[in-house]
Amino acid sequence: MHDKAKAAAAAKRTAVVGILSGVAMFAYGLWISRGHITHIGHWLELSRFEAETLFLLVDFLALYGKVLTSKRLSAKTRRYGFKVMMFGLGLSTICNVGSGLLVERIGAAFYGVFVVMIIVIVEYGVSITKAKTTSTTPRAPKTEVLTARQIAARKGAETRARKATAPVSPGVGPVGDYAGRKA
Repeated sequence: MHDKAKAAAAAKRTAVVGILSGVAMFAYGLWISRGHITHIGHWLELSRFEAETLFLLVDFLALYGKVLTSKRLSAKTRRYGFKVMMFGLGLSTICNVGSGLLVERIGAAFYGVFVVMIIVIVEYGVSITKAKTTSTTPRAPKTEVLTARQIAARKGAETRARKATAPVSPGVGPVGDYAGRKA
């Protein structure tokens, strides 16, 4: 295996390990956030089921918004996704901080903010992680892609140049010489 191919394989392994560890941290952050949001649900006197599933509507809303910010989607969808993501993150932060304040511990409130920040940082890192790859085959030179109008313009220029240098009849110079210009 060539050195470049080995480096590319190592980069892929590193990216996979990074993504897996990021997903594990993300899941742990969601688990902690789930507890805080459930606490808020109970404080709001929701039923047990409602309180324990409230985090799905809050944290997964932010995750759904993040998915909609994919570069593969239209600009309008990405803008909407960003707004949904920010709304979900705002709700999650409020719930996580509120849970800490309800137990009257400022440290718990800061911990709630820290949890949301970690979720955002890790999720962003996972979404941008790509392995550095190297190609072992040489790239073909890029060919210029022309529009139909450009092709017609080039063809017309070639035709005019060819006709300007062509003799009118045997023994007579090019047409351009008689038009007052040199071909």
